[in-house]
Amino acid sequence: MPATKVDGRSDRSARTHEKIIEALFLLVAEGAIRPRAEEIAERADVAVRTLFRHFDDMDGLIAAGRSYLASRFEEPRDQPDLEGSLEERAQTYAREQGEMFDSIRNYLLFYAANAQTISDQNTFRTVSGQSHRLRVWTALPECAAATPVARRSIEVLFSFQHWDQLRFEQGLSVEEAIESIAWSATVLLGAGAREIGA
Repeated sequence: MPATKVDGRSDRSARTHEKIIEALFLLVAEGAIRPRAEEIAERADVAVRTLFRHFDDMDGLIAAGRSYLASRFEEPRDQPDLEGSLEERAQTYAREQGEMFDSIRNYLLFYAANAQTISDQNTFRTVSGQSHRLRVWTALPECAAATPVARRSIEVLFSFQHWDQLRFEQGLSVEEAIESIAWSATVLLGAGAREIGA
C-alpha cells in the first residue's frame, strides 16, 4: 500500500480522535459533568462504534480527558503584577482568580467527579498548590511578614474551593464574593502582622 494512503488514514484517525476529545470538553463546558457516549459521538459527528474504536470504553475516554486536564493544570501561569493598597490588590486578585475559576469550574468538577480514587480527585489541588501559593504571595507580598496561620488562611481564601463555596453554596454574587475575600485577606494580614510585632 502506498505510504501516502497510510499517512492519510493515520491523519484522519488522529483528527477523529481529536474531534472526540473536543466534543467531550464542549459538553463538559456546557455542564455535562458525566456525558454519555451517545452524546459525545453525536457532538463529534461520529458513530458510537467509531468512538469505541478510538477508546476501549468510556473509562478510557474519560481517563484521556482527565490526563489532558492534568497537563493543563500543571502549566505555569503568569504571576500577578498588582499595584495599590493591600485592600485594592486583594480585590483585584480576587477578581482575577474568580474570573479564572468561573471559566474552568465545569472542567474541575468533571475532573473530580470522574476520579477513580481520592488521590486522583485531589490531583488538581496538589499540582496547582505550589503555583497557587506563589501567585498569592506575589499579589500580596505582605504574606511574607505574616504568621504561618495567617499565610495558610490567606491561601485558602483565594482557592477554588473557597470561591466555589461562596458563589455556589452560599449564593453570593461575584461582587459579594470578591468583597468577602478581599476584606478577609486584609483583616487576616493585618492581624498576622500585629501578632509578629507584638
